[in-house]
This record gives sequence, C-alpha cells and structure tokens, in this order.
Amino acid sequence: MHILTKILVVVVSLLVAALVPLAAVSSTNQSVFKKQAADAQAAMKTRDAESAVAKDAYNASLAALQAKSASLEAQLRAATMERDKEVQIRADKEREAERARLEVADLKGQLNAASANDTLQTKLIDAMRQDIESARTQYLAAEKARMELQDSLARLQGDLDSESAARRQLQEQLQRVSDEKERALADVQRYAALHGSASPRAGATSDAGLPIVADRSLSATVIDVKREPDAILAEINAGSRDGVKEGWVMTIADGSNFVGNLRIVQVDVNRAVGVVELEDVEARGEVKSGHRAIARKGE
Repeated sequence: MHILTKILVVVVSLLVAALVPLAAVSSTNQSVFKKQAADAQAAMKTRDAESAVAKDAYNASLAALQAKSASLEAQLRAATMERDKEVQIRADKEREAERARLEVADLKGQLNAASANDTLQTKLIDAMRQDIESARTQYLAAEKARMELQDSLARLQGDLDSESAARRQLQEQLQRVSDEKERALADVQRYAALHGSASPRAGATSDAGLPIVADRSLSATVIDVKREPDAILAEINAGSRDGVKEGWVMTIADGSNFVGNLRIVQVDVNRAVGVVELEDVEARGEVKSGHRAIARKGE
C-alpha cells in the first residue's frame, strides 16, 4: 500500500474517534433542550389558562362594578336634583323672610303712625313675631334638609370612588398576567429561533412537565443562581433526603415578599436545582442567594 494511502487512513481513523464523543454530547444536549422547550410550552399553556380565568373574572367584576357605578351615578343624580330642589326651597324661604322683614318694617311704620292705639300695636307686634318665628322655623328645616342631602351626597361619592379604585386594580392585575404571558411566549420563540421547534418526543405522556403536589411542608435556602440565555436556574440546600422531588413548585420569598416560583428539575441527595418562574425584576426584584424556597404540603 502506498505511504500516502496509509497516512490518509490513519487521519480518517483519528477524525472518526474525535467526532464520536462530540456526536454523543450533541445528542444528549438536544434531548435536554427539547425537554426544556416542552416544559416551557407547558408553562405557557398554564399561563394561558390562568390568563383566561383572570380575564373572565375581570370581565365579570368589571360588569358588576359598571352596574353598581351606574346605580350610584343614578342615585347621585337624584340626590343632586333633590339638593338643588332644597336649595331652591331655601332661596324661596329666604325671599319670604326678606318679604317678612319688609312687612315688619312696614308694620313698624304703621305702628309708629298708630302709636296712640295700644291695642292695635300689640296685635301687630304679635302678628309680626309669629311671622318671624314661622319664617325662622321654615329656614331651619330647610337648612337641616340641605345638610342631610350633603352628607348623603358625600357618602355616594365615596362609594363611587371606591368602586372606581377596585376597577383600576382589576385592570392592573389583568395587565400583569398579560405581560407574564407575553414574556413566556417570547422565551419559547427565542428558544425556537436558537434550537428549532421543540415537538414532543415519541412516547411522551400528555401530563409531562406538570407540577407535582408536595407531600410535606419544607423550607430551604437558595445557595446559587445561574442565569442562562434561555432559563434561570437556582440551587437550594435540600434534596431527596429531605423529601424534595422533581416537579415540585416551590415559592421563592425574600422575607415576607414574594419573588417568584422554583420548579424543581433535578434532585440530588442534599441539593436540588430548579427553573425560576414568574420572576419580575422591576416589580419584585431578582432571585438571589439567601432567599427562601418554601414548599407547602398539598400545594
């Protein structure tokens, strides 16, 4: 055999020996990537369902609030009309009081003119006093009615403001759910752009990737956080000897503040690794070492 042919055979053998491990690593990574994509799609479907439920609840609450707001506005209009009526009555009473004062002044003039007649003067004074007391009583009644209407109007306005605030809060909650759904969809699209479509593996069950209900309550500490382009991984100081299982969804908290969820994907004897979900850096801050990971029995 020619020397060049021998050299070519040796080179080809070396290349084959080098490429076989690379092909095995690539096949393993592809399986991991497909599993991560399937998990992301399951999470996105869960968020879609949550978003639909939140949207239905929001629409129902919004309809009830709108109906109550319309009722309160009708009551407010009726109270305003009643107040305006009472104001008009008060103005009429004031005009009557002014006329009474004018009449009193006229009577005083007549009294001065008829000062010689004591009996007539006494009757005129009594009539004047009765007119003034009657006008005063009517004025006080109108003033009391006006104050009651103002109090009723203030209460109705407070109820309307409370309902408006509740409606704004529901709108903000719906917007947050929509934002989280859009972020999940963007993560899946980014993964598809980098690694291709993540179709389910043959023989995969329909409930793959669904969370597993915790069979015990547990509190652990986040000891490491690794941020990758397509996922955020966090490691906790609890493992299989503590009862941690793959599929658990634990709550990550900073003191009493909710930070996100941790979906366990790998469990060792005394360590476990999970994918961080529902992290909102701007609103709640990012997941850090030292945060608590909490599992509640039955959740």
